[in-house]
Amino acid sequence: MAMNSSNIPEETFSLRLDIFPLSLYLLVHGAVIFLTLVGNYVVVTTVVKDRLTQTPNNIFLCSLAVTDFLTGLTAVPAAMFARIVISRVTCLAGVRPFFFAPAFIFCAISMGHLIVLTVDRLIAVSSPLKYPLIMTKSKCKIILASIWILGFGFGTMPAIGGLKYPNQWVCGNVPYKSGTVALHSLLAAGFTPTISAILLCGYARIFMIAQRHLKEVSKRRRTGMDEEKVRNLESKSRMKATVTAVLVVLIFSICWLPMSIKLVIDVLYDPPEDVQFIYQTVVEFMAYCNSAINPILYALRNKKYRDSFKVALCICCPFVLKSEKKEKGGTSQVVSSKTTSISNTSSIRG
Repeated sequence: MAMNSSNIPEETFSLRLDIFPLSLYLLVHGAVIFLTLVGNYVVVTTVVKDRLTQTPNNIFLCSLAVTDFLTGLTAVPAAMFARIVISRVTCLAGVRPFFFAPAFIFCAISMGHLIVLTVDRLIAVSSPLKYPLIMTKSKCKIILASIWILGFGFGTMPAIGGLKYPNQWVCGNVPYKSGTVALHSLLAAGFTPTISAILLCGYARIFMIAQRHLKEVSKRRRTGMDEEKVRNLESKSRMKATVTAVLVVLIFSICWLPMSIKLVIDVLYDPPEDVQFIYQTVVEFMAYCNSAINPILYALRNKKYRDSFKVALCICCPFVLKSEKKEKGGTSQVVSSKTTSISNTSSIRG
């Protein structure tokens, strides 16, 4: 039997956690938010400022970085607030889904980006000569607009799904999901592992094609054709971008697969409230970490992103870098003094 507005407790505002666990919760999630915002901001500004890096692959990665940035800016704080605060705003069935809608929206948009990145890499490796004609900037804009529109549509399903009792108090173990919410949860739970598996199979196909191309290049290289050196360099560049995309898909799958399991559990079973809060916190934290890990991956795989991160580090931590420079300067002075003394002694001996 569903609860209506008359079942709302008298104390309509409280915190779910005590001071110490609350402080730990805010500290850990705050660190993820900070890394997500700073890292993805650096990625976006690097691609926007440097026109030479605005290839289709980097444009898609830049759009994915925007998605991750918005995840840290809106999705994570909104979900944290709904998890911690017990109130009329966060615990009514008609309002609560809106706090988690940004997370679902940006997850769907991220998945769309992963699909497009896979198709982009497949075209780049299988048809390198036709690739510039197929993946133009105008087509990239159309593809990205479609991803964002479809992502918003899929992500807002739980929020716009009709509820019979919108004023129902739902904090705690109260079954309140509408058919739309349950359907969305099952679809999201199935899409993540299924699409991840399909994408990884696609990358396996890409690496098979690339391996065949490398064998052909090695055969032609024996003839001494200079243009094959250029093609070999281009092939290596395409493969580096492909490996980066594979790592992005793998990290996404690892971070979001527990969330898929959680969505199935939520539909089929209602565990005790304390247990539910713990596993929800863990799986949501893993999902949020995905947005913070991606920029670190780009920095490890690309020198321009690394240089941009160093500039951002100079701005954020100037005192640390100054001390490092002083230490380096001190050691260089010691080395130079030693060399001068050695040269002086040698000149005296001479």
